[in-house]
Amino acid sequence: MAILFGVCTGLIVKMIGDGIPLVTLLMYRFIFSVPLLLLLAVLVRGRDFLQINARRTLIVRIGFGCVAMACWFTSIRLLPLGQATALLQSSVIFITVLSPLLLGEVIGIYRWSAVATGMIGIVLLTDPFTGGFSVNVGFGIAGAVASAGLAIMLRRLGKADHPFSVAVWYNGSGTVLLTSLAFLLPDVPMTVSQPVLFDLMLLGAVAAGLQLCITSAYKFSEAVVISSMRYLQIPLAALVAFLLFAEVMSPVEIAGGVVVIASCLFIAWREFVRARQPVPAADPGA
Repeated sequence: MAILFGVCTGLIVKMIGDGIPLVTLLMYRFIFSVPLLLLLAVLVRGRDFLQINARRTLIVRIGFGCVAMACWFTSIRLLPLGQATALLQSSVIFITVLSPLLLGEVIGIYRWSAVATGMIGIVLLTDPFTGGFSVNVGFGIAGAVASAGLAIMLRRLGKADHPFSVAVWYNGSGTVLLTSLAFLLPDVPMTVSQPVLFDLMLLGAVAAGLQLCITSAYKFSEAVVISSMRYLQIPLAALVAFLLFAEVMSPVEIAGGVVVIASCLFIAWREFVRARQPVPAADPGA
């Protein structure tokens, strides 16, 4: 369900297009996702639905989340949906790069090799050989880097706070920030046409469903399984874009997507292997 919600999110953003400013799009996405998340948080946590322990980490998570979403939505507008989705999913590579710096994790030669191979795949995804490097792919890469930072912050928050409370705070804060930004910026419309408003309401509901399904998936299944399954979103997004928008990825971009998926799956597999390794017993005489 998370995969389907992810594809639907990209599809709705693609359908809306550049008919409204990005700030307006993000504002309504946050506004319409809050009610459902708030309701479920209250049902699950009761009076503690807003309780947060790691407040500083939450603030950083909000920042990474807003930047990642803005870059992803922009890349969807400017790039083929399949290419934008593949660039976003390459965040696993950047998570591996940032983990030693932010989490103190030790990365072995196998995962560094996978990172190097994945970087080659990202270069192929930008397709610099056919029509030259496009600056538009920079939004997709920036979104992947921000998503990597977001994932690391979620790892920290997952140890201290309930994910439903985190979702409410994130989307509520995003609503306040984007609404304030829309008021402050000139020439940013606060109202939209009725058909677009319906699409925005649907986007908010789908976005809320995506967060809830991802949260539930990580609760009931292993991370390596989820990471592996989420790459199905790339070919699904490419197929939907081809059928609805006649978007076609070049052979070089497709090859880059395959390399990125293979590299990320290898990194996920190594995480699975490391998690299954027995912890050495402590020396009784130490």
